Amino acid sequence: MSAAAIGCAAALGAMLWAAAAAAQDTRKVVIPFDFESRFDDGRYGQMVGDSIWKKLERQRGFIIPESMHDVRHTCRTNNLKISADTPLEKMKKIVTEDFGADIGIWGSVERASGARFDEYDLTIKCVDFSTKPQPKVIYDKTARTNSVSEIPHLYVQEMLDALYERTPAGPPPIDAFAEENWKKNPNLIPWGDFETAVRGVPKGWEPVGGQFREPLGRLVRWTTEEGNPRNHVIRFTFDANVGDNEGVMYYSEPFPVEAYAKYRFQCRWRTNGPTCKVFIKCYDTLQTEYAAGPQGKPAGTSKGTYLPTVQQMREVYRAQMNLKGEKNTWNVHTEDFTPKHTKYTPRYGRVMLYAYLGGGVVEFDDIVLKQIVPPSPGEGLKESKPSLATKITDKEIEENKRRSEEAKSKAKEKGKP
Repeated sequence: MSAAAIGCAAALGAMLWAAAAAAQDTRKVVIPFDFESRFDDGRYGQMVGDSIWKKLERQRGFIIPESMHDVRHTCRTNNLKISADTPLEKMKKIVTEDFGADIGIWGSVERASGARFDEYDLTIKCVDFSTKPQPKVIYDKTARTNSVSEIPHLYVQEMLDALYERTPAGPPPIDAFAEENWKKNPNLIPWGDFETAVRGVPKGWEPVGGQFREPLGRLVRWTTEEGNPRNHVIRFTFDANVGDNEGVMYYSEPFPVEAYAKYRFQCRWRTNGPTCKVFIKCYDTLQTEYAAGPQGKPAGTSKGTYLPTVQQMREVYRAQMNLKGEKNTWNVHTEDFTPKHTKYTPRYGRVMLYAYLGGGVVEFDDIVLKQIVPPSPGEGLKESKPSLATKITDKEIEENKRRSEEAKSKAKEKGKP
């Protein structure tokens, strides 16, 4: 394939990516570019680009590329040279046509001539090219830094404050898109109000509760709220022997989730003493050669019988919510979370209500769980890793193993007489 064809393919890929993003939600697409830094052949400029991308990923509110590697690949294949002096008309073409995006962030950082080691001449530009009739210049500043730390903590922060339309050093802006979805999106726990039940089992919830999975009615019970017989709740009743050991838990039935989407959980709860938590457990479906037999033991394994491969749910993500509030009164807890894993894909979720420490009575009601921000296009396509704590990928681990085996084999061959 010719270089021109490769460039066209990359541009087409970028536009398709942006079209997929627009089809999912109304957030604007932001492309942070590597800054120009001629004094070190672009190394520090890449660090600034990486820093801005990471801040955008953490603060959310916009659709961004999966990684800065994607931006660099498109720039490289399309031979795009970007500097602080690049005219706005050319940047508009790059941002809107080559990347199919709305907003571009670019600039330069150069060692100040004849100045101290940590003084830099910095230019940062952030422009929205989707506005009519003219592009909207969100931020455009050129300055000489007094220290290198001013770049991320002063000027990049100023640019982000302008992009998010918030006052400097103020609280994070309200995500109008997420709040609108919180109002209108369906509850993934549609029977979280506990008003519908069959033979004492709330619809959408398990017929057993507690550590030892006993039928509802003793530790966990579907009942009416005291003083309000028209409202139903889930009530835990247990003594200190249970509370100081395994505690009491109660699960919802599974519901579908999307990896890397943002969800919001809310519930009402009250306690006369015990500590309360909620866990959102998310699962992937994995292949296994064992099927559960009587008493949960693997079927057929005692005789060595081979079983066909079946699918089994495995927990790959967990959000823990610590409920804090006054005793003997109804409290409301609201918290956001994003199910993700470096190797597996969370596909299903379950809510686990939990209480422990001491004995007493705990009640839960009005469970709500909604998706408020969909995953960005490309999320989940990242290379898998053993854990969030490492940068090495599974592919690199396998490649290192292969090289190690080859080295051992060669060493063995050399050692032969």
